[in-house]
Amino acid sequence: MEEFTYEQIRAKALKQGVKDNKFQIGMYAQSNGYMKRKVHRNGRHYTVYVSLQKLTY
Repeated sequence: MEEFTYEQIRAKALKQGVKDNKFQIGMYAQSNGYMKRKVHRNGRHYTVYVSLQKLTY
């Protein structure tokens, strides 16, 4: 399962011409098949995006 950070998704969105704000980038991720997920690692909470195409085998 491949995970992407917000910065990685943001870079992809900006290449596609999406405006640089959290709402637009979140809408880009949702409409392009990414699921937002919160994880807990090393005592900190992170938000990662998971590609839904990779989950359906």
